[in-house]
Amino acid sequence: MRKKFKKIDWLLVTIPVIGVFTVSLIFTTFPTRSHHYLSMVRSFLNQRFSFFYILVAIFFLCSSLYAAFSQYGEIKLGDPSDKPQYSNLHWGILVFTSTMSADIIFYSLCEWMMYAQEPFIKDKPNVLEWSLTYSLFHWGPIVWSFYIMLAVAFAYMLFVAKNKRQKFSEACRPLLGEYIDGIVGKVIDLIATFALIAATATTFSMSMPLLAAAVGKIFGIKNIRLLSLILIMIVVLIYLSFSVMGMKAMTWLSSLCYTFFIGLMAYILLFSGS
Repeated sequence: MRKKFKKIDWLLVTIPVIGVFTVSLIFTTFPTRSHHYLSMVRSFLNQRFSFFYILVAIFFLCSSLYAAFSQYGEIKLGDPSDKPQYSNLHWGILVFTSTMSADIIFYSLCEWMMYAQEPFIKDKPNVLEWSLTYSLFHWGPIVWSFYIMLAVAFAYMLFVAKNKRQKFSEACRPLLGEYIDGIVGKVIDLIATFALIAATATTFSMSMPLLAAAVGKIFGIKNIRLLSLILIMIVVLIYLSFSVMGMKAMTWLSSLCYTFFIGLMAYILLFSGS
């Protein structure tokens, strides 16, 4: 047990935890002022860096296509004798339940309304068509290129280079070399950790209120805020438990969630009356 604790990078654990608790305390204590400043930051980033973000997205898309169709696409992410551990269907279900299922609850209903409120779309002659067009940028091949390049980098690191230290900085070692062992590696890992926390918080903040409202409607619970916190704790506990149990357990859970999702879609299609 002591050896396992010694292997933990406590700097990468404590700083994000302290940061999350600090930011949560500030947001809870000063909700109105926090919302004001966050809106200012978001407006500044949209106005100044939207074009840069699009360039980065196009770069990742082109990089994904090049990696797939060039000689690098022939590199097997594993030993020459390795066989796929799971079928394409299982991998597809794992990808679906890890990145899309929660977002569909929220975005499928009102994503176009969010885009319709943006200043650069409000001025267009047909707001509905433009807002739906930007939805394709969110769900089309460009956004998937971000996931693809990161997955390929990690797969190469783990199964080809045989580097078992699962840090984001380790995936950059072929480019940065020994700098990864110093402050540069720490900064990369901290940025990646905070990005993951922010992405998870965004998903929860958008999908959980809708889920809590539905559960509250079914069971007659009126305290939606408390119910949201309870549901978040349940979801985190479930996924944490299955992650510790390993890929087989996670595959089983993903298949179960996907089955329920297909059942829900079939119910809506056949019995919703629309």
